[in-house]
Amino acid sequence: RARRLRRRDAAPCHMLINSFQTAILFVTMKGIAAMIASGRKLTVSTWNVAAINNNPFEYWITYNEPYENLMSDVESFLEAPGDRDVPVQDVFNEDMFSKLDGRMQQVGWESVRSYWDTDFKDRKIVSGFMKDKLLGSKRLASMPDRITNTINVVGSDEPVCRPTIINMYDKDLSSLDKWWSAWEEFMFDTSLEIQTKKGMEQKAPYEMLQPIKKSKYPDITEDEEKVSLPLQTMCGAIFDAILV
Repeated sequence: RARRLRRRDAAPCHMLINSFQTAILFVTMKGIAAMIASGRKLTVSTWNVAAINNNPFEYWITYNEPYENLMSDVESFLEAPGDRDVPVQDVFNEDMFSKLDGRMQQVGWESVRSYWDTDFKDRKIVSGFMKDKLLGSKRLASMPDRITNTINVVGSDEPVCRPTIINMYDKDLSSLDKWWSAWEEFMFDTSLEIQTKKGMEQKAPYEMLQPIKKSKYPDITEDEEKVSLPLQTMCGAIFDAILV
C-alpha cells in the first residue's frame, strides 16, 4: 500500500518536472533561433576531467608555482631530453636486469636475456623507450602497469601500490637502489589477498600479470607473445626505473 501511495504521489511531480523541462527547452530553442537570426554565435567547450588511474602526470593543474614548475620540467625533459637521453642500461643497469631475469626464471618463466642484450639495454630512455609507439601498441609497459599499479586487497580500504612515482606509493624512492629493492620485493615476495572470479586468492603481483595475446594486440610478434610475461615484467621495470 505504501508503495502504491508513493507512486500516486510521485506521478504529479514527474508531470510537473516534465512540463518545466519542456518549457525550458522551448525558451532555449527560441533564444538560439533569435541568436542565429541576428548573426551571433555561441561557443561551447567541454572538458572531461575524469581519469581511470591516479597517475599525477596524466592530468595536472596550475596549483601553485613549485608544483607547476615540477610538472613543466618533467614535460620539458620528455619533449627535449638532450644529453639526458641516456641508454636504458645507465638507469636500469646490468645488475638489476640480471637479478630480475634470475627471479623470473625462478618462478618458471623463460629468460629474456636475448631481448635485453640485443635491444632494450641500448635504447635511449626517452626517444627509444618512453616515446616508442610500437612498444606502446604492444602493451609491453602499459599492461603490467595497468594490473599492478594500484591493487585492491581483501579486508582493507587502502590499496597496495607498486613502488613507482605514478601512483600513491608513499615510501622512499629517493634513489634507484631504494626503488629497485622495494620493486623487486613487491613484485615477487609480497603475497596479497585479492578478490578474483574464483573467489579470494593469495597472489604475488607477478602472478596477476596476464599474457599479451597477438590476437588482441597484433603488433606483438609471435616470439614476443610466447615470452610476454617476462618481457612485460622487464619493460615495466625499465619504465619505473626511468621515472625514478
